[in-house]
Amino acid sequence: MSALDVPIVAAVDGSETSLGALRWAAAAANREKRPLNIVQALEKPTAEIARGVVFKQGVVDALRADAEKVVQDATTLAEELAPDVITTGRVVDGKPALVLREVSGHAHLLAMGSRGLGGVRGLLLGSVSTNVTAHADCPVVVISGDSPATGPVVVGVDGSPVSKAAIVHALEQASLLNTSVVAVHSYPGFTSQMFYGQAEQLLRQLHEEATELVGEQLAGHREDHPDVEVETVVAAEPAAQRILEAAGDAQLVVLGSRGRGGFRGLLLGSTSRAVLHVAPCPVMIVRSHPET
Repeated sequence: MSALDVPIVAAVDGSETSLGALRWAAAAANREKRPLNIVQALEKPTAEIARGVVFKQGVVDALRADAEKVVQDATTLAEELAPDVITTGRVVDGKPALVLREVSGHAHLLAMGSRGLGGVRGLLLGSVSTNVTAHADCPVVVISGDSPATGPVVVGVDGSPVSKAAIVHALEQASLLNTSVVAVHSYPGFTSQMFYGQAEQLLRQLHEEATELVGEQLAGHREDHPDVEVETVVAAEPAAQRILEAAGDAQLVVLGSRGRGGFRGLLLGSTSRAVLHVAPCPVMIVRSHPET
């Protein structure tokens, strides 16, 4: 199997957000000349879920038929949206989060809705999307609404190894989308009173060091995509706040699953979680592998 044979996967369940993910994935597969694999996870109901009612085989068969119809409808839509893309669809038995994590090991990208069927209004990021973005083996794109067709790709930069991976993916996506990249880095803000008489000099030094860090992380990657214009934004304010400001007119945000200051086992950082909850465009979460 060649690298281009590795598919883009769209997770579907019949919800509006999953249809948005399907549309994004179909467009991405078309741009990247990759196959599209549509997956619906089917978790068999248990007696506990049914409050003590034991499901008969006929009910289970009906649930499978519904899932297969969702996949068939999604496949038909994808073929209409991207007729040149080789599209397949399947129903996979198992808990949705575990199914998608397993699928991610054989995918180039995984696109999914922020919240599927059965979600509680007000909880903007579902348990499945939270789990998958934290543990997937490939980049995960989370879609919560419409996907803008214009605007830059915004990437969060913090000096960590996973930040470098995010930069690589941001530049690749910007090149494919024929747009620019906005690289955002934030550093702790301090008041002038904290530095007494040396405030101006020290604040300038902090800003210069932060700007240098961004430049170092971008170095070596920009040459791979000379067609992509890169703007850097360095600010002394919370990272999530600055990234969301930059994302106001963006068509994609790319973030590492956990940047600096992370603890082993807490794989989705506070910045990534905050942006995922309210971002006005799709968010790609990139995870670094242990060897990186």
